[in-house]
Amino acid sequence: MGDVDVRVVIHRYAYHTDPDCPALNGKPEPYGGRETMAEEKAEEQGLKACKQCER
Repeated sequence: MGDVDVRVVIHRYAYHTDPDCPALNGKPEPYGGRETMAEEKAEEQGLKACKQCER
């Protein structure tokens, strides 16, 4: 497990292993950017792996 990217928003449910994932970058709603964290920390926060990301 390594570092992953997450969107900085009020409601988030997934972490992204692909920094170019359209689900990470292509959402129209406002957000505060992205945050990088360890995959373990993302899972501890209840986030699941994005199904669109290419590993």
